Amino acid sequence: METIHYLGLDLGSTTPHALIVDRSGRAVGFGESGAANHESVGYDGMFEAMNQAMHQALSESGLTRDGIAGAGFGVAGYDWASEREITRSTIQRLGLNAPFKFVNDAVLGIVAGTEEGWGIAIVSGTGCNCRGLDREHAREGRVTGHGLLLGE
Repeated sequence: METIHYLGLDLGSTTPHALIVDRSGRAVGFGESGAANHESVGYDGMFEAMNQAMHQALSESGLTRDGIAGAGFGVAGYDWASEREITRSTIQRLGLNAPFKFVNDAVLGIVAGTEEGWGIAIVSGTGCNCRGLDREHAREGRVTGHGLLLGE
C-alpha cells in the first residue's frame, strides 16, 4: 500500500514553518523560511518563503511534490474575501498536484487546539489577530490589526 503524505504550512509574519506528515500523523519532513505575510513582503515574497520552506520539508522527507496528497495553509495577512483569488493563485505557483485549503493563520489555533474544531484563538506575535469559529463553521468572527492598530 502506498503511503499517503500531507503538507501543512503555517505562513507567519516572521518564521513560516512547513511540515509533511504521513497518514498516521507522523512527521517526516520539516522546513522553515523568512517572512511570508504578503502585507510586508508582497505576494512574490510570500511565494518565495512558502517555496523555500516546502522544499526543505520535501528534501528532509525524501519526497517530491507529487508525493503530497493534500495540503493546508495558515496564511498571515489573509483577512478579507477580496484577497482570496490572489492568495489562491500564489499558492498554486508551488506546483502541487494535490487539493489544498487555506485560512487565516489564527484559524490554525482553533483547529489544532480544540477537540471539536470550534472556538476562539488569539495570535499575538508580529501582529495581533483574534478569530472565532462557530460550532458549524458557518460563521467566523475576527478582529485583526498590527501593533496598536486594532479593530478593522
